[in-house]
Amino acid sequence: MRTIKASKLTPAGFRPYGYVVSTAKGKAFLDNNEVTCWSKVSLLKVGKTASTTLLFCHKRQPIVRKLERHVRSPEVLVGLDGDSVICVAKPSSGRGAIRGIRAFYLRQGDAIAMHAGTWHYAPFPVKAKQSKLLVLFASTTEASDLKFRDLPQEVRITGL
Repeated sequence: MRTIKASKLTPAGFRPYGYVVSTAKGKAFLDNNEVTCWSKVSLLKVGKTASTTLLFCHKRQPIVRKLERHVRSPEVLVGLDGDSVICVAKPSSGRGAIRGIRAFYLRQGDAIAMHAGTWHYAPFPVKAKQSKLLVLFASTTEASDLKFRDLPQEVRITGL
C-alpha cells in the first residue's frame, strides 16, 4: 500500500489537476455596501446544459482503491458543509498509468474546478460523519462520460 499525506489546497499545488476557484484579483465587477462581485472568476466549457448534484460523502477509512474521470467535461466541487480531503491524479484520456496522485484539503467554502480527464474520487470527510458538496458538470456526464478504474495499489491518505 502506498501512503500520501493530504496537502493544503493552493492554486500552485492544484494547477496540474485544475484550479482553485477563489476571490479574483483586480477590480470587482460590482462593489457597493450590499455586495462585492467578481465576474467570470472561472470559465468552464461544459456543453449546452450544466447539471448540479448534491454529494454527501460518508466517513470511511482514508484508503483509495479506485478513481474516476470525465474525459469530455471539467468538474467543479464546492464544499458546502464540513471539511474534506480529495484525492486526485493528473488528467489523461488514454489507457496509460494513472500518475501524479495527490490529496488536498477541501475546506467548507472552498471550490475547485478540475480539468477534463482529471482522475478523482469522492472526498473523505475530515472530522464529521459526512461532508456535503455541490458538484457541477455537463448534464451528460453521468450517462456518457464517467469512467472508473481500479488502482493497481491502494493509496492510504494521512493527515485527516
